[in-house]
Amino acid sequence: MFLVTRPCHRHTSPSERLLDNFFNDALMDVQRCHERPYWTVNHQNQSALVGAIDIVQDEKDKFAVSIDVQHFAPNEIKVTTSGRQLVIEGKHEEKSDEHGQIQRHFIRKYALPKEVNVENVVSHLSKEGVLTVSAPKNAMEGPAVRTIPI
Repeated sequence: MFLVTRPCHRHTSPSERLLDNFFNDALMDVQRCHERPYWTVNHQNQSALVGAIDIVQDEKDKFAVSIDVQHFAPNEIKVTTSGRQLVIEGKHEEKSDEHGQIQRHFIRKYALPKEVNVENVVSHLSKEGVLTVSAPKNAMEGPAVRTIPI
């Protein structure tokens, strides 16, 4: 594909055609530099990216985080709170699979909203391998109604 075209090549010298080809190749390289990175391009196997995606729901009455942990056994997942921070960790030592040896480890940290009581945080692991950690939000008590004199 030529970005710089000439109306007809029969009136150009071989050196001019060589320069045209050189500059077209250089322009194509510049264009390639501005393409999306390989990990954002649509892949044939979308499930390979599923573990990297999580869903955070911060609604008025509850806070919940859902994350795909299908590659971890329940005993390889740890959910803790540290202050106002929710920490989800998954780790398994080196294992054999159909492609060879693999070792996985991840840590996700989320700031808990101030309306969440850390004592009420619960977790649930679905049979599909989706871990959901949630907690209800306590109603924040606002100031009492008062009449302002005129």
